[in-house]
Amino acid sequence: MNHSPHEKGQTLIIIAFAAIVLVGFTALAIDGGMVFSDRRHSQNASDTAAFAAALARVRANPNWKQAGLDRAASNNYTNDGTTEVEVYLCSEWQTLSGTSCEGLPAVADPSEYVLVRIKSVVKLFFAPVLGRGEVTNRTSAVVHASLPEVTEWYDGNALVSTMLGCKQDTGWPYDPFTIGGNSLNIINGSGIFVNAECPNAFTVNGTSSSTLVADGPVCVVGGANYNPSTIDPDPTVDCGSQINPDKYQLPNPTCSQNGIIAEASPGNYVASPGNYSSSFPNISPAGVLKLQKGIYCLNAGLSIQGNWTITSDLDGDGHDSDSEGVLFYVPPKANGNPNNITFNGTSEIKIHAMSSTVGGFSEGYLNYLIYIPPSNECTVKITGDDGSEFTGTILAPSCHVTLEGSGGAIGVNSQVIGYTVNLSGNGTLNLTYNQSDNALTTTNPALSTTK
Repeated sequence: MNHSPHEKGQTLIIIAFAAIVLVGFTALAIDGGMVFSDRRHSQNASDTAAFAAALARVRANPNWKQAGLDRAASNNYTNDGTTEVEVYLCSEWQTLSGTSCEGLPAVADPSEYVLVRIKSVVKLFFAPVLGRGEVTNRTSAVVHASLPEVTEWYDGNALVSTMLGCKQDTGWPYDPFTIGGNSLNIINGSGIFVNAECPNAFTVNGTSSSTLVADGPVCVVGGANYNPSTIDPDPTVDCGSQINPDKYQLPNPTCSQNGIIAEASPGNYVASPGNYSSSFPNISPAGVLKLQKGIYCLNAGLSIQGNWTITSDLDGDGHDSDSEGVLFYVPPKANGNPNNITFNGTSEIKIHAMSSTVGGFSEGYLNYLIYIPPSNECTVKITGDDGSEFTGTILAPSCHVTLEGSGGAIGVNSQVIGYTVNLSGNGTLNLTYNQSDNALTTTNPALSTTK
């Protein structure tokens, strides 16, 4: 078959156009790949530089911005004209640009967020033939750098259940926050926070005729099951976000000597602070026990049974902040010893936390009445007799805490923090929260990616 010269010319034109298309696809693949690779590398550099700057900032490094620049430089992004690196607080960026950092929560404090911006220019290989010689990539990263802050535990709520999950998920035998019995529970000066997100995080037992009246809100992250006529105010369900207990720094008390309980006269005892290897007080017969100022390391817990009168008011004229006050500390459980705390209902207890550093005590121990570290799963039961008073923070974040009236009125001038909390009994619980009577803590520095 013969082909005309015109057909041969058309074939050459088609081949030429095909070659141009192939070259175009090759240019797109090569140049596009270069741009994409640089953008991915730039984003990784932004992320790591933001974390480096934020970490340096929470460690109180005054050169935290330089730490971010150095990390970007280690990834070959410097202020050399081809690339540009900027490190700001989001509050600074907002002032400079008039815009907010992308991805900040609505209630965020922009001064707590670190922003890194990287600009890079990618020189193209084939595209200059088409009049495009370069492409500019811009990437950014925002990291929340939460600085340590002296604060109240759990926003100053008087009663706190720290449990995150539900009992059916955790294997724990108790619901996060329960009310039972026939008691009158009055919360003065504050409210309640229940950290669990399960449907029955706040529960009033069906047979209970107890009532709860609180000055502050009852905030429940999960749901509530209760009789509205017995609770005032009504719990606010789906209230806020869960708080990780690791947010807060913990006290670290120690005892350098052994404690002693001496009998001053028949039925009258004086206890000195220090280590106690058996359940405290472990003496008989019951009587009056005065507690000298200091830290009591109760390696086998505490059990007050029988008709005791126990006080930290040594001279009987009211609490003296300089010379009186106690911290009951249960060290991490060892050798299978029990580590529970029990005050029964037939004893009169009037004890205060230490509120002064006089005597060489650290500020970090002040206003803690009972502290049981998170490594100890235990029970804390306070069943005070009429007239009993407890003043100071009760911090037992892995323990089941029961507050129980026993026919009279028990006064608890405390913030009570337990893994689970139960209000029960047949008496009146008057729980009053005053910050001056309770411990402060410091938040742990924390880093989290926002964008």
